[in-house]
Formats: sequence, structure tokens, C-alpha cells
Amino acid sequence: MHTIPRQPILQGGLTALGRRWTPQRLAWRALEILLLWQERAAQRHTLATLDDRLLEDMGLSRGVAAAEAAKPFWRA
Repeated sequence: MHTIPRQPILQGGLTALGRRWTPQRLAWRALEILLLWQERAAQRHTLATLDDRLLEDMGLSRGVAAAEAAKPFWRA
């Protein structure tokens, strides 16, 4: 799973790296987040469809897999 590093926003709209949040950067960031959410939703859907043998191979119980699959896509 990909993680997107967060950059704290400082005074004046600057990030920790000193770049301003331009409309283009905000649009790219929004796209990154949407793609991350789509990937999470797909992974959780797949996890919900795995049989007990595959879950056991991964070291997960049915309960743990069901709890993870039930999470909303926006929650890590």
C-alpha cells in the first residue's frame, strides 16, 4: 500500500519544504488522495472475498479480516 507523506502547513501557506500550495499542487494532491482511497477500497474488497485458507496463510483470522474490510476507504 502506498503512503503519502504529510507536510505540515506553516504560516503564509508554506509547507515544511518551503513550497506554496498552488492550485496545481492542490489538484495533484487531491488526485493522489483519490487514487489512494480507490486502492484501499479495492484491497478491502479483495480481503473480504478471501477464503479461510488464504487468510490463514496470511496470518489473519476471519474476524480481523472482516474488521479491516468493513473500514471506510478514507480511514487508514
